[in-house]
Amino acid sequence: MKIITRCPKCGGQIQPTDTVCMNCGADLVQAELAKKKELQEDSLAARRAAEVSGGGAGAGQVKPGETSEETRLRFFDQQEAQRLVHERLSCYVTAGLVVLPTLALLVFGILRVRELGLAEIRTLNFADLRMWSVLTDPRIIAVTATGLGLAGSLSFIGLIQRAVRAGRAIRDVKAGTKPTIVSLTAATYWGLLLTAVFCPPMGLVLGIVLKFSSDEDIKNTAGTMIIISLVVIGALIANAVPAIVETLRSSAPTQEASPAVQ
Repeated sequence: MKIITRCPKCGGQIQPTDTVCMNCGADLVQAELAKKKELQEDSLAARRAAEVSGGGAGAGQVKPGETSEETRLRFFDQQEAQRLVHERLSCYVTAGLVVLPTLALLVFGILRVRELGLAEIRTLNFADLRMWSVLTDPRIIAVTATGLGLAGSLSFIGLIQRAVRAGRAIRDVKAGTKPTIVSLTAATYWGLLLTAVFCPPMGLVLGIVLKFSSDEDIKNTAGTMIIISLVVIGALIANAVPAIVETLRSSAPTQEASPAVQ
């Protein structure tokens, strides 16, 4: 586990396997060694101060009997806790923005499915998925609205779960215990994939945006979203090509035979 997560020269995000910064070319190996030396010196100074004062471990001080590795991990956990404070807030805000459109889509889709009947929905097949019929066919509208509503509901649940876990991890760090791992939840994962299936343009945009995340699980999921979105878009275009060609043929003006030259 690296001590530094950002380039000390340009502040860019770095990966655990990087040896040089991809943005400015700074030597990350030397920066890592310098940071370790700095933590060791701080740890030694804090330990001596604690021994002189006879007090326990305070903020930024080494706990009695704590090794340098434990000190480093504790500093890392504190930095992660500070980051999770902001992430928890963004999760709650995003969940609040998602909940109303999600409920509206879900209710609308369910009502449309009930109105049309499951028998009518079952008549939908791949040949009906023409590029222009997506916005006009009531069966497609009903299925798409329901699917997006379900995707949004799963994403909402996943955001709340992530915020709760972040809060738990923050409390763990404050209590001095091993923090709860905050990772991509299963609800968010399936919600994002369903978004790519039922609304591939949105899935493609979200996938590209999430690809820049520092979370490896989110980046991997973003790559899957991009692939699914491109496959669905490609299938829709391929399915629409014969109908487009037929439309162009039928709309082309017929050429009348020219009169014979006398």
